[in-house]
Amino acid sequence: MKSFIFSTFFFISIIRLFSPADLAAQQAYKIAIEIDGLSDSLILLAGYNGDKQFVIDTALINKKNSYLFSGNEKLPEGMYIIAGSNKNRLFDFMVSGNQEFTITGNMQRLPNSLNARNSRDNQLLFDYIRFLSDKQKQQASIRDFQKKFAPGSDSASLAANQLDQLNQEVKSYISEIIGKHQGSFISVFLRAMQEPEVPPAPALPNGRPDSTFPYRYYKSHFWDNIDLSDARIIRTPFIHSKVEQYLNKLTVPAPDSLIVAIDELFRRIKTSEDAFKYLIWYLTVKYESSEIMGYDAVFVHLADTYYQDQRMGWMNPTVKENLIKRASALKPVLIGKTAPEMILLDTLQNPVSLHRISADYTIIYFWDPDCSHCKKESPLLRDFYLKSSNELNFEVYAVCMDTSWSEMKQYIRKNQLPWINVNGFYSVTPDFRTRYDVHASPVFFVLDREKRIIAKRILTPQIEAFLNQHSGRKQNQFSQ
Repeated sequence: MKSFIFSTFFFISIIRLFSPADLAAQQAYKIAIEIDGLSDSLILLAGYNGDKQFVIDTALINKKNSYLFSGNEKLPEGMYIIAGSNKNRLFDFMVSGNQEFTITGNMQRLPNSLNARNSRDNQLLFDYIRFLSDKQKQQASIRDFQKKFAPGSDSASLAANQLDQLNQEVKSYISEIIGKHQGSFISVFLRAMQEPEVPPAPALPNGRPDSTFPYRYYKSHFWDNIDLSDARIIRTPFIHSKVEQYLNKLTVPAPDSLIVAIDELFRRIKTSEDAFKYLIWYLTVKYESSEIMGYDAVFVHLADTYYQDQRMGWMNPTVKENLIKRASALKPVLIGKTAPEMILLDTLQNPVSLHRISADYTIIYFWDPDCSHCKKESPLLRDFYLKSSNELNFEVYAVCMDTSWSEMKQYIRKNQLPWINVNGFYSVTPDFRTRYDVHASPVFFVLDREKRIIAKRILTPQIEAFLNQHSGRKQNQFSQ
């Protein structure tokens, strides 16, 4: 059984102080906090939005040792945080429906001492916290008792039955709240916290249970209890971890699979602007800056599919335009695309076409004579080339990113680079930097015989391992 107690840290971004006159005039929300033993000069009201937490309001202590948050616009419904002046989280509560209520409690017994006046959802929430805390204590006691006996003994079995009974009591308690208060935030929230129950796996034709069934069932029913189109759920501390679990643990870590999963998330948020804003920004940051090879395809898909949605109006136009330009630059050099042609001049100033290289594999190596990392990679690549280029049938198309012929030739002689060497700035084709999104060095691309990109932005040791594995896979395919 999962604990209700959430993470204890959050990011403070904005603090807005109100004068007593302002507080008296603002009436859209009035939340009084009366906690015995709490004596901070001010406390903070913070909200959740996906994986972010932010301060919304502050309240000063009054003569009655209580605090009042108020404002002239209603708070978006969701889960909120009360924190002390040192940004220490004190407890979570709900804003739903009526926004004039009081929360009471004792500082020494948080959150179990909390109660709410004039807020049904919060009272149900605090009652649930107390109930769950009591059941967790009982569970710990029974487990301690169970450890004293051998597995399978009568006493151990009795303890196991008691644990099952406790679990059923918790389930029944939650089901009763969900059933009696359908549509309320407390009902939606508790329902969303419930994991899908996986039935027994069906038998395969050989009579054995299908070992893949639990995973497949769990993933296909993962969102059954969670309405992603409900903006209140986005403003809770657990939804981000659910999205992360779905993408990182339940989805095959390949761009095509991730794109399918992401499209399913957008389908489930329907027309929700809050959910769309959270999801598009979180996924943009996650995949635009990812160092995992191939994940840039996910970012390009986001830009192509969702950036023209009317719900993108919140984003700064310049930021949006730059992201679209970034996606456009990446699109021609995604894994699986045919590498853009380059016809560049070699050391004898003869044009050499990338696409006319006859080899099972071609390694494009963008380098610079003054690049410190290139000085490490060039000898490594040379040794790999001399050792394995014939066996693996690969060629290197090395593009110097310096305009100086003398610097380029001196570097080639010094490092004894035995492959095709060309200069990027003496070109029949358009600028290599734009075509390959290359603005630093070293950068590698690996192409197959048809000049499709099969790997990129990995270094020599990874290239060697990749080609050994890929060529072995090809040989196995031919032998079948």
